[in-house]
Amino acid sequence: MYSVEFVLKIVTPLYMFGANQQFPELRTSEFKGMIRFWWRALKCSNNIPILKDEEEKIFGGTSEKSGKSKVGVIIKEAQAKSNIGENLQRDNNFNWYFNKQERILKGRNRGIGYLLYSVINKKYFKPSGTFKLILYSKKDENALKNAVAAFWCAINLGNFGSRARRGAGSISVVNIKGETYGLEFIPTGRNSEELAQWLILNVNKAAKIINPVDHNCAYSNIISSSFILSKQSFSKWSDALSDIGAIYMDFRKDVRSNIQSGIFGLPIVHSNKSKVIGEFFDKQNQQKEIERRTSPLLFKILECDGKYYWLILRFGGNYLPNTAELILMIKEKKEKGASVEKVLRREKPSWNLLDDFWREVLRDNVGERFFN
Repeated sequence: MYSVEFVLKIVTPLYMFGANQQFPELRTSEFKGMIRFWWRALKCSNNIPILKDEEEKIFGGTSEKSGKSKVGVIIKEAQAKSNIGENLQRDNNFNWYFNKQERILKGRNRGIGYLLYSVINKKYFKPSGTFKLILYSKKDENALKNAVAAFWCAINLGNFGSRARRGAGSISVVNIKGETYGLEFIPTGRNSEELAQWLILNVNKAAKIINPVDHNCAYSNIISSSFILSKQSFSKWSDALSDIGAIYMDFRKDVRSNIQSGIFGLPIVHSNKSKVIGEFFDKQNQQKEIERRTSPLLFKILECDGKYYWLILRFGGNYLPNTAELILMIKEKKEKGASVEKVLRREKPSWNLLDDFWREVLRDNVGERFFN
């Protein structure tokens, strides 16, 4: 038996649910899923059949030849289970409100309200709660090694649960028992510059374990991604998340009527009931709708030596298929109460808005960093 035990601390509110959406639950399936996601992101292969075959050899699959997963996950909830919040704004006395005239959030913590708007009224695991997670493999140490490398990325580059790409569910490691194969899970650095170098160093260590195939690939990946780290450190996670949330909100409010804002994630739903989705032609030249596409940006809060930094990860890969268009549509009521969706505009997607936001963030923070 090969195993590694991690003591984990919740850094930002964690919204993770099972069948009962009314009560938070630390789910092994969620953690397994994120480990697989980050393994693929670091593997970066354009040969999808071979990628799938190698992934299933480690983590299991549905085909007969893939068999069961060689890696298991055990969660011991401990203190986190009794540390449940009811309403993020009320629990923390966060200050934000909606200004109807300007149609924007105001207040000191408006950035948090903007990023986590859809989960504010849900229960959550509170920051500072701890739990144990054990990764193990009964016979295959190399499989465990791959899982540990992917878990490093999940912990130090990603988040877990709902609103994971907008800063919820950041988790840190506070203690480890077992072999981590040269990977340092607990961030070090006296400042933003040193922390950025620590991230790059350990991503390269993880890459040597997982062995990326290509320098770029069509799906979301780390190898061709980049990141920006806040120059300023913060004494509270909430200050760090509110800071980057306010920057993002202020940029998005000026482009909210622009169909190209779909580059930040689909769908976009406006207050007048119009929405932006995607559409593309598949290999059979059949027209397909893209109702949902996860944002190519991930916001994360890192804790380092008692201080907090925000990080924005810009995933490499193709956001939409080459044949895709962004579509602005609105529901119109017809006779007898029926409604139909009317297309108002179509445009080919462009990276320009995202590039503009990237430059805006870069102005006062540590420069853009690359992993390869």
